Amino acid sequence: MRAITLFSTSGKLLVAVILCASFLVDATHASEQTSPYSIELPQFAHLQALEARANDLQTNEAQDAAGRARIIAGWKALQEAASRTLLPDGSVHPLTHIAKLKIASLLYANGEIDAAIAMAEEGIVGSRPYIADYPTQMADSAALLGVLLTQKGEPERAFAMVEATYKEFAQAVAEEPSAGAILAKSNLEHSLSQITLRMGRTQDALDYQKASLDTRERSLGPNHPDTVAAYYNYAQTLRRAGRMEEAEAIARAAVERASAHVDPSHPSYARSFEMLGIVLANSGRPIEATEFLSNALELKRRYEGADTLIFGYGIHNLATILLQRRHYQDVQSLFSEAEGIMSRYQGANSAFPILALAYNGQASLALGEPIEAQRLLEDAHLRLGQDTKDVEALSRIVPDLVRSLKLADQSAKAFDYAAAYEQRVLESDTTDAFEIAFARLLRVSAMSSGDDAMVAVAANGVLDAIRRSAAVDETAGLEVRHLSAIDLVLEIAAKRDDPALMLAAMSLVSGSDIARAASRGAEQLRASDPELAMALNERKQMADRLERADRVMLLALARDSKTEALQIELDEARSQYQAAEKTILERFPAWADTRLQTSPSISALQASLKEDEALFAIAPVYYGSYALVLTPQSARAVQFATNRRQLVDLANSLGSTVRVGDFDHAASRALGQALFPAEVLDQLAQTRKLRVHATGPLASLPLSLVKGWGKEGDDTWLTDWFVLSYVSALAPREDKPAEKVVSDALSLVAFASPETNSTRQAESEEAGRAPVQISDYFTRNSVDEAAISSLPPLPGTAEEIRTIAAAVPWKNKQLFIGPEASESAIRREDIGHADILVLATHGLVAGEIEGIAEPALVLSPGDEASDDGVLTASEIARLNIRAEWVILSSCDSAAGMGGGLPAFSGLAQAFWQAGANDLLVTHWKVRDDIAAFVSTQTVLNYRAGMTKADALHHAIRKLRTESGIEGASSPFAWAPFVLIER
Repeated sequence: MRAITLFSTSGKLLVAVILCASFLVDATHASEQTSPYSIELPQFAHLQALEARANDLQTNEAQDAAGRARIIAGWKALQEAASRTLLPDGSVHPLTHIAKLKIASLLYANGEIDAAIAMAEEGIVGSRPYIADYPTQMADSAALLGVLLTQKGEPERAFAMVEATYKEFAQAVAEEPSAGAILAKSNLEHSLSQITLRMGRTQDALDYQKASLDTRERSLGPNHPDTVAAYYNYAQTLRRAGRMEEAEAIARAAVERASAHVDPSHPSYARSFEMLGIVLANSGRPIEATEFLSNALELKRRYEGADTLIFGYGIHNLATILLQRRHYQDVQSLFSEAEGIMSRYQGANSAFPILALAYNGQASLALGEPIEAQRLLEDAHLRLGQDTKDVEALSRIVPDLVRSLKLADQSAKAFDYAAAYEQRVLESDTTDAFEIAFARLLRVSAMSSGDDAMVAVAANGVLDAIRRSAAVDETAGLEVRHLSAIDLVLEIAAKRDDPALMLAAMSLVSGSDIARAASRGAEQLRASDPELAMALNERKQMADRLERADRVMLLALARDSKTEALQIELDEARSQYQAAEKTILERFPAWADTRLQTSPSISALQASLKEDEALFAIAPVYYGSYALVLTPQSARAVQFATNRRQLVDLANSLGSTVRVGDFDHAASRALGQALFPAEVLDQLAQTRKLRVHATGPLASLPLSLVKGWGKEGDDTWLTDWFVLSYVSALAPREDKPAEKVVSDALSLVAFASPETNSTRQAESEEAGRAPVQISDYFTRNSVDEAAISSLPPLPGTAEEIRTIAAAVPWKNKQLFIGPEASESAIRREDIGHADILVLATHGLVAGEIEGIAEPALVLSPGDEASDDGVLTASEIARLNIRAEWVILSSCDSAAGMGGGLPAFSGLAQAFWQAGANDLLVTHWKVRDDIAAFVSTQTVLNYRAGMTKADALHHAIRKLRTESGIEGASSPFAWAPFVLIER
């Protein structure tokens, strides 16, 4: 057995965890002449021949279902012959039981989990008296059985069996442990780690996995392929324990050691890259994760072949990351290929092909294809079987199947599925609070004559469950199943015209995205402050207690059980969790700035609007697309006639053409008609200033580009009717002062035309060598400085800030140009007190440069190691900037964090954390002369007494109609500038 493949409920990835087949390298004790069972004895010659044939089949047969059937037949022949061969005491030959252990691993590979468990248990029980003679076979099989029982939801039983075997094995090989025995010991330690992790014994899991690593490192050395496997297994355990900084460090160690010492054809080479990708994905860095998983997949294709089970796992892992990044169209072919491969090798009815079908069904629904989603999900449900108790798999299938059936007007069938699913959830001992709440909502919303109040209560229950989950682990973001549930809540809110419910659902999506955008800085805060780390660990324990109490209460309510004592426990758990959360927020204010925002109220948002203002929130979340329209006097919850896929396609078409100087007029009009139906326009009849909140691809598109709004054929730009500004969060900023009318002189600080230093590349290469010790990875700088050095110079930006400095009568001004535009300069205390901060430089999108997993600005490198010339979002967040305005005159400065996160969630969020107020940013690269005109005119308008939104609005109008600048009337020139309000 080369690999055990685990399904991680926290990461939703298939993780290939190597269990070295030590019995293939270790001569069995029973083959020695001193053993009474030795097959070299003449009376056992027939068994020797059969074992040789079975081993030959194991080595040379194709590793597909047909090949494994022939291998199983070979081991069965040995088993049957051994069972007829009696020893002097009348017992059967031990190979009877050893052959069962071999068969069990093959049954597992076929996806016959129950049969594999039964066969392994029989083999272990029968072999136990002979453990001194067959220690490695016993150990390997116990390790496999432990993982299988854990996967099946029986970790306590698994632990008792594996721990007993571990102790007996240690005694059996204590005197002269062979290489195979050492690897078998490591396998057992790994198995115990996986079991204790499932039991919630996190520290025990880490201790066992570290022991497994130490066992291999002592016996095989630090750079052996099997030691590398132990490194990335340890990284996986650290990841699941929530210790992401350490997990990344160890995963990078595995990659470095594999790159330096392991042949690329060895499985550990590709899997080290794969594990680093998985860790990065769970650290909120899906773009980097995609790169590593893609590299791992290509290595598997090259060295292990495309028609292999391990390649199928690799495709599945990559597709899962892309699904989490909401790249729905990209994953369909990947999941289809993975399903085909895993069906051939494991059987169509095994867990992983079913999951591939389920995920493909989710993607199909998100792409507006409910009929295709129904086909895939019904196929997956059929393969599971009517009597299945696998709630985890059902949770990936039934919710979207119910939704697809309702969209196809098959309401009765949808209700039947929903009711049966809820029953399975309530019968399960492993379900979580979200699954219970979502199952209830699916059933009550599918009822033909549902109680409106009951549906609203169930919808709020789902949001509460998601909110608690997101608050504990903000780096991972919302899962696809959460988005599916939120989409259903939004649909319910629109049908009920329930603005409060719509706001709660929308703010959960945007708040999660913002918290995830800040997660990089949050992780660094945690890593640098042991007291904060301890407090967060304690809060995590209280969150787990609250989750358990909530789950038990929900089950009791659904089963009509007594709840008095349960309510006391729930109240106490909630009180302790809230107290812990409050203490952390008070003691660690920097951490508080990175937190998931609480849900605001309709009245609070309305109170923040002036008489001629409105808030227009757009949410294309999963299947549908929705809007919340707020004015000081009214509120509406709306579902657009255009679904998410159609809306996103229009936005992408419009955005992709304008960025290259072209313009899709048809897409602009169609988008305007989709976003501004009559019910929206009625709400905006008295509105002059429109504050826009958008998620997904719409957040990366300035709505000033929209035409045709309100009526077909209208060629009026939206910006000609409304003064537009943007907000990233659906919450009024309590600490933001009322906007002042400014006429006094202001202070200016500006950075432009940074220098890059290509000579630093040699130092980067030196730093990239394999480290001497693992601690080196905690401070490793992996930025691709050669790529930074290759960025084109920006001499025009120097003239841009000189123009701004000369055109406005500033109180005082400081210009940092060329080598002076450095990170050390922006950290100076006096810089943070400027009224206007201008940064005219390259803006980097997350993942654009190797090693930069978040948005960043390029500055000049300095002499200090920390001054690498890349000012990342997490570094900006730790600055002290009190600027009234930050003007980011750089390409893509409105970009988000990538990986499904919207624009404004990256640099803008970082500057707000640093203390800045509002931002003027651009959606794409702009000409220096146009950037200088807009920035200068906006500041002049602001000093003349206009609000910031009006100042930018009139500056853009003047650019279009009065500037005389060539090309200024094109939307490519004037549309990218947007104001993001804090």
